[in-house]
Amino acid sequence: MSATEAAARVRPYTPYLDKLAAVRPAERWPLARGWISSEPRPFFAELRAHAPVYETSEVTLVAKRADVIEILSVPKVFTVDLYKPKMGDFMLAIDETVVNYRDKSVMRAILAWDDLPKIRAAVAESADEALNTAGSEIEAVQKLARLVPLRIVQRFFGIKGPDADLLDWSYANQMDQFNNLPYDDRPDADAIHQAAEDSRVKLRALFAQLIPARIAEIKAGTAPDDSLTRMLSLNLPAADHFGMDRVVINIGGLLIGAIETTAEAVINALAELFARPEALAGARAAAAAGDDALFDGYVWEALRFSPIVAFMFREAAATYTLAKGTAREKVLGKGTVVLPLSLSAMFDPDFVPEPDAFKPDRPFHTYLHFGYGHHECLGRYVGGTMIPEIVKRVLLRPAARPLAPVDMAGTPFPQTYRIGLT
Repeated sequence: MSATEAAARVRPYTPYLDKLAAVRPAERWPLARGWISSEPRPFFAELRAHAPVYETSEVTLVAKRADVIEILSVPKVFTVDLYKPKMGDFMLAIDETVVNYRDKSVMRAILAWDDLPKIRAAVAESADEALNTAGSEIEAVQKLARLVPLRIVQRFFGIKGPDADLLDWSYANQMDQFNNLPYDDRPDADAIHQAAEDSRVKLRALFAQLIPARIAEIKAGTAPDDSLTRMLSLNLPAADHFGMDRVVINIGGLLIGAIETTAEAVINALAELFARPEALAGARAAAAAGDDALFDGYVWEALRFSPIVAFMFREAAATYTLAKGTAREKVLGKGTVVLPLSLSAMFDPDFVPEPDAFKPDRPFHTYLHFGYGHHECLGRYVGGTMIPEIVKRVLLRPAARPLAPVDMAGTPFPQTYRIGLT
């Protein structure tokens, strides 16, 4: 045996890394980005095993769960500065500041846990209405998965606006804030950003009408009990600097955060369960038995295989040694754009037993569906109520089945998903 043959036998087979090594440095991130969209799990498995911190000229991919959690645990180092050009002074774009602490506290106070049973019941009612009026089939993205959270936004958050406008404004901002970053290098980046800017102008105009009317209702004792009423009724001292500008930006954030993420999660979970006959049967049995805890486990596990995002993004504010003291230790320089691969982290065998098996009874901390740490999703509990209930209303119909694959129509979000109901 020659030395070359011996080396070939010892060297592990790494098809993804070999392809990356064979192209010019400028081509590596676009190539990797394509795999993240089309075949993330085998690509991430290879990264975890052979290149857990992989640097390209644009971004650094981080694949091990321990390292993902480390990044998300030090927000002063790995910041959300990339959000700032899109979000301004919304709390999500401001790390560990007085504004972040104050606004998050206010929002957690008005998004009361006691509302969750009422929200779940309202979701069931809205979903059943959409399904009952659909006939023999339903286009589940527009007529169900986006429509139901819209109704929650209007009823429980108090954003009483036209359906089409609220949907358009939510979509425009989701596109700009989470799918139009510098490392994406989109040819339509300016147009996407302008659409979001235009939507925010229109949203502020809506609030200019809603807020005075709601204040009058509060004074008259006729205001509905929703997030807008609660926020306007707080009477915080001037020293807290929570004026009308903060009311608008935070209530607007509820609209932007609620609809598209919920819709994508619902569609992804349904598609994943429909593709798994055994899991589908178990989920349907749990739904029929009224066992929400068990049923929800099927949804969260389905989303582990098909989450709404495969990674988060952060920017290093200082030079930092990641995974210090391990064989994968890596020094990341100031300004490095880091992508903690949350999908990869949920399949890391060092933390997740039998990661390739579908297990609906996994503990919830297995999942990173709502982020982790300082910037965990503010709407985690509302989303955690809406998503499984919409899925459940579909699966309670024994004949429900997909009539065609999910159609993304070249966008980051599902656009069409036809489901037969009879």
